[in-house]
Parts: sequence; C-alpha cells; structure tokens
Amino acid sequence: IKYPSWKYLLNVANTELPLKTNSELVKILTIYRGYNDIEGRWKSKNKDRTEYVWQIIDKPEGDNKQVAQLRRTNEKKTPPPGNVEIVKGSAYGAFSRAFIEFVQTSPVAKELLDWSRDTYSPDEHYWATLNYNTHLHSPGGYKAKSDPTNWTARFVNWGEQNCYGRIIRGICVFGMFDLPILLNRHELFANKFHLNADPIAYQCLEELILNKSKLDLPLNDAIYYRQMPFLLPS
Repeated sequence: IKYPSWKYLLNVANTELPLKTNSELVKILTIYRGYNDIEGRWKSKNKDRTEYVWQIIDKPEGDNKQVAQLRRTNEKKTPPPGNVEIVKGSAYGAFSRAFIEFVQTSPVAKELLDWSRDTYSPDEHYWATLNYNTHLHSPGGYKAKSDPTNWTARFVNWGEQNCYGRIIRGICVFGMFDLPILLNRHELFANKFHLNADPIAYQCLEELILNKSKLDLPLNDAIYYRQMPFLLPS
C-alpha cells in the first residue's frame, strides 16, 4: 500500500506461470477499470467447510511422527458477520488497490477474517464473500450474473478437459502437450506446473512469454475482456 503507483494486486502461487506478458496484463487490467476479477460459486460451495468449526489435530504417522491434520468438529459456527452470504471462490485473483485498502480498513472485512479462522481453507471464501455481497459496497465488487462466475485470473484444469501431464490430487499438472491449449486461453495465469513432472513444459512457456514480451504486441483479444460480466450493464 505504501507504494502509490500500483493499481492491482495479483497473488500468485509458486506452481503457476503467466499466460500473458506483463504488457498484456497491464492492458487487460486497464480494461477492467478497477473491478476485481474473483471466482465465485454458490451451488458447489462445500457448506460444511464454513458451517462447522474445524480444528487442527496431530495424527500419528509411523516412527513416532505426528502429522497436523484438519478435522471437522460437530460444533456449528455462528452466522458470519455483516449479514453476508458465504461465497466459495479461489485463494487467487486480481484485486484492485481500492479493494485491498477496503480489506485492510473495513471493520466487516476484519470481523469476517476473524470469524474465518476456524473454518476450512478460509482463503477460498474470504475474497469472494467480500466481493459478491454487494451490500458491503466493497470497491470493485459487483453482483454476480452466473454461477459459477466468469473470471480470468486463473486457469486450473480440474479434470474437465484432457490432461497431457499428470493428475495430482484432482488437478492437472501441465505437460508440454498441454501448451497449445494454454496458449489459446484467456486467463492470466495457469496452475499447475511442477519442474519435476515436466520441465520442458515449464521452460517452453517461460521462453514464449519472455520472447513475446520483447515484441510488445497489441492485445488481439481485447474484445473478450471488454465483455466480462462486471463491465456490462446490469
């Protein structure tokens, strides 16, 4: 926050790579005009993750080792603060500067964070809940028009499409034969890549983005981003 020039925060996992150059990212986020790009789901939001208290327990695992594990208790959670509806989302997204300032200063945002501490994977509902509960008036938030919402911050193959790499814990770890598909995606980043799974895929995509960045090509699919739901009339 102390640096005045940035306009969006993109939080990135160490298992993903960009599908766009830095110049393309700037052009896309400029089109978004301060709206957040955050996943939102309602029908498939795993209600028990936020309706019950979860605890970390130590589970024995051979050679006198203890492994920390989350366990759901039978204790029901109190209703979330601010009269919000919990919305399932992603830990990652594109967050406007004003939204981040709201998260840091809003009493409701702080109360929701405290309330979420004994839920399962709170980072997967925190951002989306603040973004899609429009009565909170969070900057860059908007009323969703579909379930799930259309968003571009991240592409993850959960098995809905062919995976030419490896499936690990239900997620495709991309291989080199996934690259032609990835190059035609509109998302900003792709998750996941593992160097020990397919280093060629990792290196090829990295080199492609580097080479494209030297050309500074125009954004040839700008019309797609201009038609994102949060930019269209209600």
